[in-house]
Amino acid sequence: MSGTGHGRCGRGPAGLSDLTGLGQSDLVVLMIARYFFQSFAQPQAEGWLRAISGAEQVMGREAGPHVVCAVLRAVQQMRAARINHFQFSNPDCPSCAARLCGHERLFLNTFRAVRRGRIADAEAHAMLLCEGNPAEALITAMADLCAALPSAPVRPSVERQPLH
Repeated sequence: MSGTGHGRCGRGPAGLSDLTGLGQSDLVVLMIARYFFQSFAQPQAEGWLRAISGAEQVMGREAGPHVVCAVLRAVQQMRAARINHFQFSNPDCPSCAARLCGHERLFLNTFRAVRRGRIADAEAHAMLLCEGNPAEALITAMADLCAALPSAPVRPSVERQPLH
């Protein structure tokens, strides 16, 4: 995993955001995931602590920890399937955090497709994200993540559809 370092990115103030059109659940998942990405890329940054505290601030002490665990499971399933570095934007840099890297977009597109019950789309995004390696565990983890989000439950159609 690799990310852009805060203060060294060379980008000016945040301008147009790549995050326009993302819902609250998408933004929460992205925030938590980025802090876990950061934890793996730079363990000394201890991003996992900010993932937990950020989720609790946004979602409360009841739902926050469940969502954090579900995001971590999805991140871990993705990491297990990938071989190459994962690019992500630095969550601590406002300019960087306003932009989605291609890998982050695939991660979010997989999540959003599962949430909408579009399993074939989720499988396509996950296949690209996992570099052609088996992605069934990632799809399952994303379904668990959707179920953990109070504002974005898994739709019944997701539960009935096979994962191929």
